[in-house]
Amino acid sequence: MKKKIVLIATLDTKGKESLYLKNIIEKEHQLISVDMGTGARGSLVYPPEFTNEDVVTAAGSNMDEIRSLGDTGQENKIMDIMTEGTTTICHELYGSGRMDGIISVGGTMGTNLGAKVMRALPFGLPKVMLSTVASGDVRQYVGTKDIVMIPSIADIAGLNRITETTLTYTAGAIMGMVGVDKVKSSDRPVIGITTLGGTTNCALEAKKLLEEKNFEVVIFHANGMGGKAMEEMIEEGIIQGVLDISTNEIVDHMYQGWSDAGPTRLLAAGKKGIPQVIAPGNIDHIIYSSLDKIPAQFKDQYVHIHAPGINVLRTKEKEMVEVAEFMADRIKQAKGKTAIIFPTKGLSILDQVDKEFDDIEANFAWFNTIKGLLNGGMAIREIDVHVTETAFGVAAADMLYEMMQN
Repeated sequence: MKKKIVLIATLDTKGKESLYLKNIIEKEHQLISVDMGTGARGSLVYPPEFTNEDVVTAAGSNMDEIRSLGDTGQENKIMDIMTEGTTTICHELYGSGRMDGIISVGGTMGTNLGAKVMRALPFGLPKVMLSTVASGDVRQYVGTKDIVMIPSIADIAGLNRITETTLTYTAGAIMGMVGVDKVKSSDRPVIGITTLGGTTNCALEAKKLLEEKNFEVVIFHANGMGGKAMEEMIEEGIIQGVLDISTNEIVDHMYQGWSDAGPTRLLAAGKKGIPQVIAPGNIDHIIYSSLDKIPAQFKDQYVHIHAPGINVLRTKEKEMVEVAEFMADRIKQAKGKTAIIFPTKGLSILDQVDKEFDDIEANFAWFNTIKGLLNGGMAIREIDVHVTETAFGVAAADMLYEMMQN
């Protein structure tokens, strides 16, 4: 059965390349083209199903406004309009069952356009982006969504043996993705668990125990995008319970660290009213991708070089108190059952491998502060183990299971 694949591109600049993709894909599937271009940089090579005029109309604009914005150099505004219109069209196509996958090609601007539209579409819909900037840090393009980025190697500016190769592989990728069977759904409740590095063992133990009790468990890497993705899935109703073992994304948000998950971290489960068990895993440090990213207030502090691009600082007592205050403010807003679990012997693997991170007083500054601020409003448990131990995972899983049952 033919699937419906949507191609979004600036067809005034990527017309030949889009037609190349079209000719390959339409050997097996139906292609629906959406033109995100302004028409100012070239002529159409083939007529799309949705013209650029359709796109701007869907955004509540018109081509006269687009031309006026172009004349005054307001490209960012044009991109906003084209993205909004394309997103509206794609939502309509997806909602009416006319989109089984989406593909795009572009340079820097085209990648911004295409990826932004893809990020607005749901998890599980195949998404492939052929891009000139796919070989660098693609976090800003992928975000929390399942976008496959393929490096174009050469600029996407005409057909040659290099571009034809990457275009062919890109077509093959989306065709393969829409051609496989969909994953079977389950009626088991879904639990989200966060972990980072040394907390993996306890997270896996918790996963094992919860799966034995008929939960489906999804582990999220707390690297900034992981916690954000988990909370988006909470908001979408995919996740029914949370074991937030590694809350380090809060710390990195507060101190401009690498794994910053944004200003809404630790709010989603509370707003949704689903059970959550929260631990201070990995909050004993801040991660910076390079030494020059370290704020002035920490410039004289000891730095642990964990790996290339992972420069780690210990959060001292002052920061631990601030983190506790920040977390308590969010936890107080929770509408559902919430519990805190604290491992008294350590909060990350770093205090086991580097004595500079072994600061029990700072750890207890966090615990005593958050316990005082929450003031008996919820279950708070101390457990005499290290966060890296499987025993911590057992205790945390048991707490969450009891909350889910009751």
